Amino acid sequence: MTMATLCLFVLLHLFLIPVAISAVEYLTVDTEEGTLRGQMGETYTGKPMYRFEGIPYAEPPVGDLRFQPPVQKSAWTGVKDVLKKGNSCLQYSNGKASGSEDCLYLSVFGPGTPSRNGTLKNVMVFIHGGCFTSGSGNARPQYFVDLDVIVIHLNYRLGLLGFLSTGDEVVPGNMGLKDQAEALRWVQRNIEAFGGDPQKVTIYGQSAGSASVHYHVLSPLSKGLFKSAIAMSGSASNAWAFTKNATDRALRFAKYLGYTGKTSTDLLNFLKTVNASTLVKNITVALSEEDSLSLFSCVWTPTAEPEHDGAFLTEQPWTLVAEGRYNLVPFMAGDTDLERLKQTQKGGALYTEEQVSNLNENFDEIVGCDLRLPTREEQLKAAASIKEFYYNGSDITVQDNYTTCLLESHRFFVEGVDAAIRSMARYSSNPVYYYQFSFVGTRSTFPHGPGAAHNDDVKYMHATDSLDPDSSGGIIRSQMISMWTNFAKYDNPTPEETSILTETWKEYDESSPYYLEINRPLQLKTNLYEPYMTFWHNLLP
Repeated sequence: MTMATLCLFVLLHLFLIPVAISAVEYLTVDTEEGTLRGQMGETYTGKPMYRFEGIPYAEPPVGDLRFQPPVQKSAWTGVKDVLKKGNSCLQYSNGKASGSEDCLYLSVFGPGTPSRNGTLKNVMVFIHGGCFTSGSGNARPQYFVDLDVIVIHLNYRLGLLGFLSTGDEVVPGNMGLKDQAEALRWVQRNIEAFGGDPQKVTIYGQSAGSASVHYHVLSPLSKGLFKSAIAMSGSASNAWAFTKNATDRALRFAKYLGYTGKTSTDLLNFLKTVNASTLVKNITVALSEEDSLSLFSCVWTPTAEPEHDGAFLTEQPWTLVAEGRYNLVPFMAGDTDLERLKQTQKGGALYTEEQVSNLNENFDEIVGCDLRLPTREEQLKAAASIKEFYYNGSDITVQDNYTTCLLESHRFFVEGVDAAIRSMARYSSNPVYYYQFSFVGTRSTFPHGPGAAHNDDVKYMHATDSLDPDSSGGIIRSQMISMWTNFAKYDNPTPEETSILTETWKEYDESSPYYLEINRPLQLKTNLYEPYMTFWHNLLP
């Protein structure tokens, strides 16, 4: 056989091999800023789902816009492809800087094809966590879309780029939260073009995303941008979610980088010259000696701004919570039962005898630095009463690690969320729902541990199709997504009992403090973490 004959034979053979070519179906939506081209996909169960990923909702916050409030994206001509997720915001992970300053993007996912015709759909906007210094809006929307809601994920500036404050109007702070509000304004302008109802937007988030949700509840800047809110493991009152000394931290960090100026403008101009990747490294040098004692610090977080036009928050969060001066909306919130479990397990900060001995010997200083009390003397006195309450005055040992975990979970998470729930029930006529996630299974951080750790709930909620739907974890996922979407649609997570939702979740109020324990099976209970919460609320403002 000649070479020419051999080549012809090979070509004929290739033509006979069946080749499956999957054509991508594109579609366009006209927004106020311009035309977007997205694509069709499907949910894990095979239902059609549209996806528009990487939509710019603000101008890139670079150059002169670094450390400035977000600027609405200007209009464009032609068709903009939004076929893949946008850049993550700059952050430090796995020993290196990743992401980009150009990161103000969101993604929209919905059932079927986008249409203004017919009944407009409920919208759920997810705000990611990550201690305000990491993460991105890349959760899985498929199971939510299956239940006929539109899901939006967003990015917002992180770390110093998102939360620098000079304590005055030069850089008043909270740019990351203002990014989120700008994204919510984009939703108000444009979601109807995707078939969504701008009057039926629910915001939900976990950890720093949960604290962000609570900040939007508290902020006058966010009034009218959403109709209900779900906070999962975090509130604006949590110690790690608010900084009283943001400017002090910024100055300390800048001096570490070589800053020698004197004014807020000097500080801003200096930080604008620093390579962005440098701004996300070695951030703990910003902490004072006292702040460095904390067992959980996010370093760059929201703060109270001076009074000025465009301020997101000008008062301490707990003052607004205590006085009921905030956006009264249908509200659902809760925690895992052992938020700080990782801290007392192998590799954690309170695992070894030496670590626990240090906590025992320096308890007042370590715990006191995170208490929202006005003076160091009051913090130390309160810390002593906490040790007495949780340990009955005894020395703390490794054998007390369950109690230590409970204490750490209460002081860093549960107390703040519980205060938010109690306040909303007291001041609002809207429905309030409280939960505790305590399920432990194969996807849990500690599958054989004594409880559910921080982030365990979203590990199930956003689990892929590889989780058997008939397994305990698969059922928990279905229950949570059903209740979350029901709340978005009806302001009621269990409007009726079904084969999946086997318990009616009753509203929380002060006379009947109901909460739902999310476990197998679902159980309605009352008085979550009493008498612990009464102790905390009597202790802190």
